[in-house]
Amino acid sequence: MTHSVRTRRRARYGALAALGALAVSAAVAAPAPTEARYTDTATAAAETYTMPASYQAVSSQFTSTSAALSDGWVWVWGFKGQGMGGNGVQNDDDRSPQPVHGLNNVVKVVGASDISETPGTFGALTADGEVYTWGLNKLGRLGIGTTSGNNDFRATPQKVEFPDDEKVIDLGSMRATMAALTESGKVYTWGSGQYGQAGNGSTVENRGPHSPYLVIDNVHSMHVGQRLTWVITRENRVFWWGRAVSGEAGNGTTATVNNPNPLELPQLNALVEGCEGPAVPVHSPEDTCSVVEITSSRQAGAALTRDGVVHTFGQTANGQIGRIATAQTRVQVHPINIDEPVARLSAGNYHFTALTKSGGVWGWGSNASWAATGNIRPDGSTGQGTTNATTPVRLPLTDIVMIGGSRDTSYATRSDSVLIGWGDGRQGAIPGNETNRRTFTPLALPGIRVEVTE
Repeated sequence: MTHSVRTRRRARYGALAALGALAVSAAVAAPAPTEARYTDTATAAAETYTMPASYQAVSSQFTSTSAALSDGWVWVWGFKGQGMGGNGVQNDDDRSPQPVHGLNNVVKVVGASDISETPGTFGALTADGEVYTWGLNKLGRLGIGTTSGNNDFRATPQKVEFPDDEKVIDLGSMRATMAALTESGKVYTWGSGQYGQAGNGSTVENRGPHSPYLVIDNVHSMHVGQRLTWVITRENRVFWWGRAVSGEAGNGTTATVNNPNPLELPQLNALVEGCEGPAVPVHSPEDTCSVVEITSSRQAGAALTRDGVVHTFGQTANGQIGRIATAQTRVQVHPINIDEPVARLSAGNYHFTALTKSGGVWGWGSNASWAATGNIRPDGSTGQGTTNATTPVRLPLTDIVMIGGSRDTSYATRSDSVLIGWGDGRQGAIPGNETNRRTFTPLALPGIRVEVTE
């Protein structure tokens, strides 16, 4: 009898029963302060395995639930109440990573939840341009046209219907609201109308649309933050709607603004050029726009330009703009200091992480749960503790290809598909960890196919 171990693209849900466990180290010791800085301490799969499954970290708005993509399948772990596991069970007590029932060919996953809630709603975009949602349906955030109240949920993926069967090319989630960009350049929203994030002219919570609502067209790209959405039009203009606290929209004011209709942003317009082409998803290789990505943590925003520079604006209280600023300059759009070009951003509750083009990771902002910088000081030694990082700190990670996380949990995917997590691990948000994790530890996730032949 011989044993062969290899990965293979999953063709059907039933084949997932053959998955084994990925062997990784259970913990990684933090380096002493005198050791060389920026040491990658993560451990790959055991030598008996050829290669782990292709996990990719994703970003969501959840407190205790995490997810990743692997070969077109969505894997969910941590809190799975109100159908969040997507496996037909309302409140699944199994916190381990499990695939969502019957949903494959997925290219993007997002999650929407209100600030005071643990249950939330998942949204998935397939390669065919279809959107599926599951989990809590409070305020119609599933987008299926109806809701029975605050405890309404769906425990299996539901298809969201768009006018004229339009093909969706990008998907985003805010607090209790979702947004989608179609191939024709239209942006639709559904969910809570509170604070104006649905863009339907209302700031009343129960006045948001329960199915896709057309907010704006002629859009080149769509960018979603905590409770707001930005769009860049084909005329090289930036518009936003939703809630901006302390200038997180890039609107140049410290006042709290609830904006229920698209409003132009002159400050961000100054960064934009070359966006005249057709609608594209964020990070599309076909995108020629000078602005690659816009996102926000709580009360602070960040814009990434094609030259790899991160520009921030908003609140400094938790260090989330990554620069020292006055009351006047903090709400202005200014670059921050990262020593290498940035490729992607991920926003948490009060913190950001950035993936550089060379595969490094930087973090800044609130470190109360260790999600911004772990225990790494600005000089590269250990001992940062829970002190906020007011400027970007390089983390001891290399060869990273994707970043993500939830409100107070951060993830990085290495090129060999090892997924590394740090930050808040409550209710299984980091598998095997129920408390805050300050070290950068590989996660023991399923994903090795083992075949036995006679």
